[in-house]
Amino acid sequence: MVVAPGRHQRCLVVDDDPLLRWSLVRFLEARGLEARSVESGKLALALLQEWPVDILITATRLSGMEGLELISRCQGFPCRPAIILLSEGEAPPSPRDLGRLGVLGVIEKPLILDSLARLLAGILKKTGSAAA
Repeated sequence: MVVAPGRHQRCLVVDDDPLLRWSLVRFLEARGLEARSVESGKLALALLQEWPVDILITATRLSGMEGLELISRCQGFPCRPAIILLSEGEAPPSPRDLGRLGVLGVIEKPLILDSLARLLAGILKKTGSAAA
């Protein structure tokens, strides 16, 4: 996805931990991304209908809807976002399944922001964003 000139890439963070969401939004904004966050997959799907994103960062464990279910539901969107999965120590799906779902990377919690920064830089470079 190439971003239109003058438009910041949009990123949505989905996690039930309010401090983690706040920290990630600030981290993303400091890198020139337009970022929002929600605490559940249901809220994420509602927001994505009105505010499509370029990058979706979601936890694997969410209340009410698992992160992989959220990712699966995003497959039908006209512009599928790049996806970063936040794992909580559980075994992630196979690399083939992750690739099929559009997951570009998995980061273990607790987060190491350097790992996230490297992953984001790769995504932004591929999409032609000036923030890379």
